Amino acid sequence: MSKNKIQARVDSQNVEVKTKFDAEFRRFSLSRSERLKYEEFRALIEKLHRLHDVAFLVSYTDPRDGDLLPINNDDNLARALMNAKPLLRVIVQRKGECC
Repeated sequence: MSKNKIQARVDSQNVEVKTKFDAEFRRFSLSRSERLKYEEFRALIEKLHRLHDVAFLVSYTDPRDGDLLPINNDDNLARALMNAKPLLRVIVQRKGECC
């Protein structure tokens, strides 16, 4: 099997995630096959952006129409990961902050 085919298969199994909080960006990847819970995802973002004492909201940019949609439960997270093509763009905002 060629390297390109292997890479394509690996890429289809993972979702690249790019998070933004203020002027700070973080990148990581998640497996599409693992059923990640919202609380685990939120804890990961909290750790990466050092938000332990900050009340925050998590949203993503819908790749189809650019709408900013919430990620606040397991179903919304699953939908966001399913629609990520090829990147899931996540916006982290302090609670009470306007978009």
